[in-house]
Amino acid sequence: MKNTFKLEPATFVIKSFEEVGRAIAYMHKHHANALSDGKPLVVRINQKEDDRSRAQNRLYWMWMSQWSKRQGTDKEYEHLYFKKRMLARIYARDDVGQYRKTFAAVTVLREQGHPQYQQVADGLNELISTRDASVDQFTEYLNGIHAFCLKHGKYLSTPDDLMFAME
Repeated sequence: MKNTFKLEPATFVIKSFEEVGRAIAYMHKHHANALSDGKPLVVRINQKEDDRSRAQNRLYWMWMSQWSKRQGTDKEYEHLYFKKRMLARIYARDDVGQYRKTFAAVTVLREQGHPQYQQVADGLNELISTRDASVDQFTEYLNGIHAFCLKHGKYLSTPDDLMFAME
């Protein structure tokens, strides 16, 4: 009869020979149990992404998935929610592209009670793009999302290899 060995995935960021030793020790400790279960270990070795925005994007969508599962929605719905709640404010404050002027025009529609206000506002929210954020703005956005979710009872997990994306 096989053991029902449950291995928790591990990530090792290797910056020194000592950390190489930790990774090898982890594999040494768990390889026999994994083999006896007929599920050998799989080791992937990659270099850290220097492109912080790519790492930020991966972390962002991971968090959208975590939060949407908690909310019982989908990640696209939460993506729209956080863009409207947080990213639009960052873009307006920092005068990114034409966003400030467009937001001002939509505000006028709201103040006038225009019947098309909600449709225009929703359409604008669809057009707001995270790609327009600088690395610093996206860092602020990620930190805001993390704080919001924590305040509302959900800790968003961050893999070790993406911790730098929040800095």
